[in-house]
Amino acid sequence: MNLRKSPAPSGPLGDNRFRLLWFGQTLSYAGSAIFPVALTLALVREIGSATDLGLVLASAAVGEGLFLLIGGVWADRLPRQKVMMAADTVRCVAHVYIGLQIIGGNAGLHELMLASGCVGAASGFFLPASSGLVPSTVAPELLQRANAFMAVSRRTAMMVGPAAATTIALTIGPGWAMVLDGATFAVNVLTLSRLRIKHTAAPRGTFFKDLREGWGEVRGRTWLWSNLLAHGCWNLSRTVYFTVGAATVITGAGGEVAWGVIAQGATVGALTGALLSLRVRTSRPLVVANVCLALGAIPLALIAFGAHTAFVAAGAAVMAFALGLMGTLWDTTVQQHVPADRISRVSAYDWLLSTALSPLGMALAGPLALAVGAEAALYGAAALMIVSCLGVLVVPEVRHLRPVQERPGREETDPISAGT
Repeated sequence: MNLRKSPAPSGPLGDNRFRLLWFGQTLSYAGSAIFPVALTLALVREIGSATDLGLVLASAAVGEGLFLLIGGVWADRLPRQKVMMAADTVRCVAHVYIGLQIIGGNAGLHELMLASGCVGAASGFFLPASSGLVPSTVAPELLQRANAFMAVSRRTAMMVGPAAATTIALTIGPGWAMVLDGATFAVNVLTLSRLRIKHTAAPRGTFFKDLREGWGEVRGRTWLWSNLLAHGCWNLSRTVYFTVGAATVITGAGGEVAWGVIAQGATVGALTGALLSLRVRTSRPLVVANVCLALGAIPLALIAFGAHTAFVAAGAAVMAFALGLMGTLWDTTVQQHVPADRISRVSAYDWLLSTALSPLGMALAGPLALAVGAEAALYGAAALMIVSCLGVLVVPEVRHLRPVQERPGREETDPISAGT
């Protein structure tokens, strides 16, 4: 696969544009990591039940899914940092509102569901815009390292955020954790307001014409849509890991402690993979990315086999490590090969198609395990991961796609804002 260490130029953080984006995004990732933990502690321990928690979290997921494609269209039409500022303003207000309602003891289920849905809708605008903004803040040869820095921040937030949320919730209360969470989004709005990037607007048609144009970009690239199908199958299989796999481990000899060890192994693995992506280059990124995804079958097979917790934790670390490396390679490849004025719409389809089957998987994993047995369900999910991710390598466009130095249609940047 011709992996080799990348050269060490001044790095993306040497550019003031990327430095501003990275700092604000890091805080935003931290806020996103705090949200579900603080909400869980508030609803389950103080207000409602696990059912209420599920309804509130589902509202965020539904809101995000409904607005991803809309957000993708508008992120290609408007300056992306302004779309992100608007989205994080909404998330700030919604999180502070939820926190104040919890602090005042006035948090009703319907109000929390509405606020959570607003958070999800804002995320639907934020995600496509953020995917399209990174390439405009660094030189082309630094794009992979820039994406890797973003991945490291995201993985670190996923590691530190839950602990911070728990500490804040247990000391001053989960409501205040939500308020502080909202403050992280406010800081990101301020940093984005200082980002100066010249936006070249694409010719604008009707909304549905723009939406079809984005779909045409996906459909016209065999390497892109074939990988999205594989990603969808992979995420579908992973729902079995989080449902049947978790239940199998927790009801076994190790109990909840064993699953906690496995989850921690995955967290460390993900951060390690993101860190490695800072230093590694490959001439065939999609080959490496799909081999990485296929490694996700390891913990599923180990749980089905009844392996010791230590081996399953190591397998989970391998899965997350490979996913951390794959994510950077995939983001960079898409950003390099999709025109700048259409990349947010393509990113929206990417998010949507990659995760579309996950709710179905979560709903059907349990009944499937009851019908065929947990062991068969786990082995079947592992097989689907391997077949879908390695099977896509039969597509010549996937095997032969190479990195490029210049991304087509790259946006011009304001020379005044260039970093030093």
